[in-house]
Amino acid sequence: MGKVIRFSKFSNYIKELNELGGCPAGTILDANVIITLSYSPKKYHTRTLDFLNKEIYARDIKCYTTVNTTSEYLEFHRRLLMTEGLRDSIDSDSKSNLPNKKKQLIRLQSGILANREKNNKADPVFFDREIKKIREGFYESGVVGKNLWKELCDFSLMKKLQEEYENLENLGVKYISPNDKDQKEFFIKEMTWAGAVKICAETCAGFSDSMILNALESTSFQFAVSLDSDIAFAVLSNSTMKDVVMPDDLIDSSEALSALV
Repeated sequence: MGKVIRFSKFSNYIKELNELGGCPAGTILDANVIITLSYSPKKYHTRTLDFLNKEIYARDIKCYTTVNTTSEYLEFHRRLLMTEGLRDSIDSDSKSNLPNKKKQLIRLQSGILANREKNNKADPVFFDREIKKIREGFYESGVVGKNLWKELCDFSLMKKLQEEYENLENLGVKYISPNDKDQKEFFIKEMTWAGAVKICAETCAGFSDSMILNALESTSFQFAVSLDSDIAFAVLSNSTMKDVVMPDDLIDSSEALSALV
């Protein structure tokens, strides 16, 4: 079966890989890793960044993401940027000219979010359903409300979301694709939907996780880096899987996972 490797044990792990045939050219990062790298308030931001700098980049191991992890990364930043824009629009110093009724819509959802932050230490980010609820309230005013919503989108997302996409490159993360001629050497078999479906069926991992693991299995890379215990359980449940590398305390926080590692 695949192994779950602690950050603290990675140096020994990579030494064993070198003895067996050489350090892999790359690794695949899950969505939680690239989101955490890009958003410093995240719990694992510092230790993940330190790990990558000291253990991955220092060994010239390239970091890659898949189409679905890139999508999840951009989805998080879409919600984060829109949350910040909406909250800014009701701030006492805001120059926004939103009608009071629209501001009240935002205040209501912002209050729910504030309670969630306080009680659950959640990210200061609206759920998608909360953004949709605010948007629906704007659209109830017809064309005027639609135009107000567009102004908020322009203010909150225009240019900024594109910058977040470009920030992946700044983080040292590239999109891996069998269609990229410069990456063909990394692929040892065709990356297919059937492969992801098979992993999902064998492990009951979420399909997004199954796609990450399928990409890993399709390349010569030996391990993925993850902050998702579901990926760890999937790796441990399948005898043909490759490995996943994770923070020590994330492993120890799960009694079931720590008992297997």
